[in-house]
Amino acid sequence: MVKIAIIIPKDLVKVAESAASGFLENIHIIEGSMEKGLGLAKEYEEKGYDVIIARGGTQLLLKDGGLNVPTVPIPITVIDIFNAVKEAEKFNEKIAIIAFDNMVSAIETYIKVSGTKFQIVPVANEKEVEGKLALISSEGVKVAIGGGVVARYGIKHGIKPIVIKTGKEAIISAIEEARRVAIAMHEENKKGQRFRTIVENSRDGIISVDKDGYLNIFNSTAEKLLNINGMDVIGMHIDQVLPQLELTDVLSSGIGDMEVIKNIRDSKIMVSNIPVKINGEVVDGISMLQDVNNIQRMEEKIRKEIYTTGLYAKYTFNEIIGVSKETKEAVRIGKEYAKVNSTILIEGETGTGKEVMAQSIHNYSHQAEGPFVAVNCAALPENLLESELFGYAPGSFTGADKKGKRGLFELAHRGTIFLDEICEMNPLIQGRLLRVLQEKQVMRIGDNKVIPIDVRVITATNRNLHKLVQERKFREDLFYRLNVLKIVIPPLRKKHEDIPYLIEHFIQYYSQKLSKPKITLSNEVLKYLSLYNWPGNIRELRNFVERLMVVSKHSYIELSDIEGNFIVMDHIKSDTTPDHQHKSNTINFKLEERSMLVSSEKEMIINALEKNLGIINFTAKELGISRTTLWRKMKKYNLDVLQQ
Repeated sequence: MVKIAIIIPKDLVKVAESAASGFLENIHIIEGSMEKGLGLAKEYEEKGYDVIIARGGTQLLLKDGGLNVPTVPIPITVIDIFNAVKEAEKFNEKIAIIAFDNMVSAIETYIKVSGTKFQIVPVANEKEVEGKLALISSEGVKVAIGGGVVARYGIKHGIKPIVIKTGKEAIISAIEEARRVAIAMHEENKKGQRFRTIVENSRDGIISVDKDGYLNIFNSTAEKLLNINGMDVIGMHIDQVLPQLELTDVLSSGIGDMEVIKNIRDSKIMVSNIPVKINGEVVDGISMLQDVNNIQRMEEKIRKEIYTTGLYAKYTFNEIIGVSKETKEAVRIGKEYAKVNSTILIEGETGTGKEVMAQSIHNYSHQAEGPFVAVNCAALPENLLESELFGYAPGSFTGADKKGKRGLFELAHRGTIFLDEICEMNPLIQGRLLRVLQEKQVMRIGDNKVIPIDVRVITATNRNLHKLVQERKFREDLFYRLNVLKIVIPPLRKKHEDIPYLIEHFIQYYSQKLSKPKITLSNEVLKYLSLYNWPGNIRELRNFVERLMVVSKHSYIELSDIEGNFIVMDHIKSDTTPDHQHKSNTINFKLEERSMLVSSEKEMIINALEKNLGIINFTAKELGISRTTLWRKMKKYNLDVLQQ
């Protein structure tokens, strides 16, 4: 509650009490004069009073007396002067008014209105009052109007004192003003305390200087970061204390300098210098300081959170299995590409391991600690793909989240975004993607603000993009933006020597995952599998091993266990060499493509669909092919689907 003290002469105490009775505030009335006023005011300041009210010279004395609380004067009104003059005229016509500064305005107004002329004697303090009274007495003045101090010294010098009476309305007016001042001061104190709390509890060091460069804020975090006692440097010039901050440059230029790493007092500190402007004029300068080591710890925490959200890459180059020169060359190129931040295009058939390569590049690069966001451009409808990639503003379309949504490009900030099957992206989204690549910024759907991003883009396709460009099915300008660095992953049929190693790797993997004993494949089986073309590539091989591990009754697998059951392939003669076998097998495939493989493939798809209740995701996984490939083959064979 507001606390107000009123220091007033004895003869006005009753009037003040009557005026105060109409207020709910805590108002304390103290009898006192100019002589004792300052001592009383300091006493009530220490008791926690918000405002001191006083009259005339007493209020002027308090105003300049070094108090930390505001003072409010009881106004001298024209009516008060009128009443005092009428009283004085009863005794003598030669009248003088002893006037402090805060009385002059009312006196001059009265003289102007009434036309009465009498002597105004200005005084500044109590000492001057007695001297002026002695002077006007020698000049023949018989009556003096003024405050309580006139009554104290007037009779001594043969002058009749007339004390100006203050009315109840004037005191009420002073109380109302004091109340407004106290409430405003409370609000200002709350704002100040709020500001101090924020500054002192900030995790950033905060240093502030005035427009001339002198320190006025040095928070506790800055003290700890720089090992400086803030109280020792407040009031000093910033260039005397921390010239490395270069904060005076911001004061003179009015231009901020954000997130610059500086070596200050044997520590690496990230500094952001910000000018504070009012009406375009720099009035303060602020330095925000962050410990680089602390930033790194926070980034480590964020990285852990990224792992919990699944936006990370789990594969490394160690997961790319193979001894063929094609595999080794792909790994070598991938590692070289990982050292730079250029866009990468990965070409390869379905199931060749394009995402494994993309994740490996990410984990080998400088962005390894950032997120890895993978998007299958063929798996999402066109309208959904756009909002997923770029995000949307609140209420941008029916059904949109009221808070809006961050796009995948934003989620991939300071990391990698992998756009698989980029060839399936429609021309409109291709245009938006081109702009993102050019400008390094995104704009959410329905928004008008751009968001800067730092993202490594890796794309993949199982089709010939250059041919699609020639057919006007893919934007030429985007193609050249994507085709900066290119990796071609050869199909499994072109690197048969990798097959035994891949089989062994997947046997080891599924043995642990399925808690099954390891199986061993006979040499005849390995040769047989090495001659198969593997149209589904590594994905098909992996799924083959998984099925084999699940259904096998024996730990030693012979050719009779798999021939005709797992892989549809013509018979291989045991007396042919591997090279001849491979050539013969390839020729046989071409000759019988219409008669056997087509019907067999169709039958396999039908069986897989029935087994998986027509669910596309499960069926594609069963067959070791992508959803897009499965859709294409089903369309080719006029097959219907039950569920997606």
